[in-house]
Amino acid sequence: MKKKIYVKLRHVEGLHFMAENEAGIVFDIDSKPSGEPVAGPSPTELVLQAAGGCSSMDVVFILRKRKIEVERFEVEVEGIKREEHPRIYQTINLTYRAKGDGLTVAELERAVGLSIDKYCSVVGMLKAAAEINWKCELIK
Repeated sequence: MKKKIYVKLRHVEGLHFMAENEAGIVFDIDSKPSGEPVAGPSPTELVLQAAGGCSSMDVVFILRKRKIEVERFEVEVEGIKREEHPRIYQTINLTYRAKGDGLTVAELERAVGLSIDKYCSVVGMLKAAAEINWKCELIK
């Protein structure tokens, strides 16, 4: 059965919108010229955050299933857009860093590989438009 997801956006002013999900969680989305204060991330920043968040959840879940407790985990996501419109991401680079008792680079790479190649819905959608690169590092 297909899963339906519903969100709602309401215009505030300028390019500032309030977004709300089905659970009633509300957050700001905003876009302004460089240097001006913004109320929230831009839509394209949200895409990178969604890719990093979705994949990170997979990785932590996979590591826990393998009995590796994660003490610290972070991911940096860099997007490179093409020059012409629509200015979509042509390359997305993810750097995963983690620390945990018994965690090896090989275990982290295995979990990230499963997320990127099989489980992460957001990365799966982005693969149609962008080259996805990733690497793993252990936190000392």
